[in-house]
Amino acid sequence: MAKAVSDAVRHLAGSGLSHKGAPALVRLIALIASRFSIVVSEKAAAQAVPVLGAFGGALINTLFIDHFQDMGRGHFIVRRLERTHGAEEVKRIYSGL
Repeated sequence: MAKAVSDAVRHLAGSGLSHKGAPALVRLIALIASRFSIVVSEKAAAQAVPVLGAFGGALINTLFIDHFQDMGRGHFIVRRLERTHGAEEVKRIYSGL
């Protein structure tokens, strides 16, 4: 994500909002701007790149947090079942599925 943001900033500084050879974030900003009929200056586009990077990072962090919370929840459910019914019984029933 950091590389994508730095590539976008470098492209904006050198070429502006031109689509020719533009990184994905620059194309995304231009696409959003054209969709809503907004005239986006090069300065505004350059300021939007870090914000998009922050949102992308927050989204990835949220997905990882959700995944590892689910994995932890499953782990402790299995541990509780093993304490209640014994590890061998849980393995036997799990293998039978």
